[in-house]
Amino acid sequence: MGKTTPLALHHHRTGYGRESWSPWLARDAAVRKRKYEASLCLKRIPVAVQKKYDILLVENQQYRELFDAINKKPECEAQEIFNRLRSSDQPLAVLETVRQAEVLPPKPSTNTWDSDPRLAFFDQKAFESSVIQVPAKPWTTVAGDGIVSELITDFFTWDNSYMFPVLDRITFVDEMRAGDDTEVKWCSPLLVNAICAKRCLMVERGKQFGVMTGRNLSESFLAEAKSHFESEQGRPSIPTVQGLLLIYLTMAATGKDRAGLIYRLTAYEMLKQLRLEARYKAAKNNVPPQTHDMMLTSKTLWGIFLLERPSTIPPPQVPKPFLSILTFTHKGNLDVLDRPWKDSSGLVPRPPGVLAAACSFSELLYEIMQYLTTSRFRRGSEEDTHARRLFFSRLIQLKHDIPRQLVVEQNLTPVTCFLRIDENLILYTLLQDMPTNTPFGVPYSSTVKDLCIQHCRHDTEIIGSFVKKWPTNLMIAHQLYISMQTLVPILDDTAAQDLFTKGCRMAQLSSGSVRLSGVLLQATQAFIWAMDKCIPETARQHLEGWTQETVEKDLPMSFALPPRGEVKEVLTSDESDQECSIWNLGTLIEKWAMLSMDESRPSS
Repeated sequence: MGKTTPLALHHHRTGYGRESWSPWLARDAAVRKRKYEASLCLKRIPVAVQKKYDILLVENQQYRELFDAINKKPECEAQEIFNRLRSSDQPLAVLETVRQAEVLPPKPSTNTWDSDPRLAFFDQKAFESSVIQVPAKPWTTVAGDGIVSELITDFFTWDNSYMFPVLDRITFVDEMRAGDDTEVKWCSPLLVNAICAKRCLMVERGKQFGVMTGRNLSESFLAEAKSHFESEQGRPSIPTVQGLLLIYLTMAATGKDRAGLIYRLTAYEMLKQLRLEARYKAAKNNVPPQTHDMMLTSKTLWGIFLLERPSTIPPPQVPKPFLSILTFTHKGNLDVLDRPWKDSSGLVPRPPGVLAAACSFSELLYEIMQYLTTSRFRRGSEEDTHARRLFFSRLIQLKHDIPRQLVVEQNLTPVTCFLRIDENLILYTLLQDMPTNTPFGVPYSSTVKDLCIQHCRHDTEIIGSFVKKWPTNLMIAHQLYISMQTLVPILDDTAAQDLFTKGCRMAQLSSGSVRLSGVLLQATQAFIWAMDKCIPETARQHLEGWTQETVEKDLPMSFALPPRGEVKEVLTSDESDQECSIWNLGTLIEKWAMLSMDESRPSS
């Protein structure tokens, strides 16, 4: 059926046909026609232009907030903000740092979001610019339809497209729109709030809405998600597992992964209770087979497997839900609604079939991790080197088999960047702890050191291209850390020093929106100190704000340490004889901050 115009709608509602029009109706119709044509003109404004306008509005409000901070703060605080502005080329990153440091208190808010006309207008603008439009209630009370719609759209654009592809968009959105939180299977208030909390860290309008209401919107969504988890009283479900993992990721992004670890562990315990592989088989054996349940169960299992890079869980024993690009008729880029992508849309492009390739990489990475943790060969021995070369040959073959649409040099999109990042992660994992002068590659004309520098250069170039076009995220922050960590043992090399400096610069810029980037920058400095290396002079300017003087006490960081003997020796070098545990990265950072400052003080 074609679109119904206001004029046609008037005919339907009044029952008048063309032959029965009166002069009054004719005048009324003419007025309606002019209004309709005017609305069409407005709708012809490209979405990209409208989005740019919205972004500029948000930036304008942020610059006003920054001006207010300098204008109204006590002299000492205003001077500190001004000093940061002079030493940075990213004024809005300074604003974000100031917010996080709580130099700026939250703005008082006397109205709730749904009773303030200013906020209602802001929320309506968000709703109109969202290609996925969903109701906020009954799922969340934190924000309105517009903000929630934008955050849900952003989740499917980013997290669900590669990093955490656990949801079926159509099923999830249909259940949200149905608006009945008691009769749903793949959606829940916990999951909706967890999604919104995660994306609020990145979406500018979400941050601005928080400024206008005087609260941290991500924290508000997170608190409501946790409240729903408590009210569920441990009942296992797929949406709860997904929501708990998103809570963990949100806390990790803000540098609080130790506190969030309980949600991750609970999610995996609940995953065991659900016995999803058995559930998949039961759906398959049903007459007729429950293909929809099979597909969504498989997405959950494989999506979680992709999240865990390198995976601590084995590949699921169910068929992959993600199709190869070869099965798609349209092999060009798609948008978030799986329509052929148009540059003018302002939406993020992605090629079809990328998740099938990601699964292949993750399966190989899992095999490599199994080898590294169970092999009895001495590291660097002839047998060990031979085994790793075989894995490397398989990596080269996987790379060779990738269709050109999935190759980042042929098709620059976020997901093709992520795919190349995963390829480099596999190589770093494969080469860890090997002597740097070991001949490697195919043929063996390169050394381990050559390959590390080559792939770190790839990472630096790809991440540089990425951050020029799109906002940074957890995957980018993590890969910057991994590549810089790879360079530390070879920092005597000038090429490694140059790449390390570029990595520090991008990590510092990323820390404004992903605090984890800054914490991992501290971790990298601690790693250099433990390895008895020197930070390149050119990199020091990019460490401001993340030096040993700014390390938190009882740092809530639990990422594992790189498997280097020198690092473990540093941790066990005092009387406490601290054993290696999952808290080691935070422990190393704290020890670096304490001991390196002691070493730098002049003796009396």
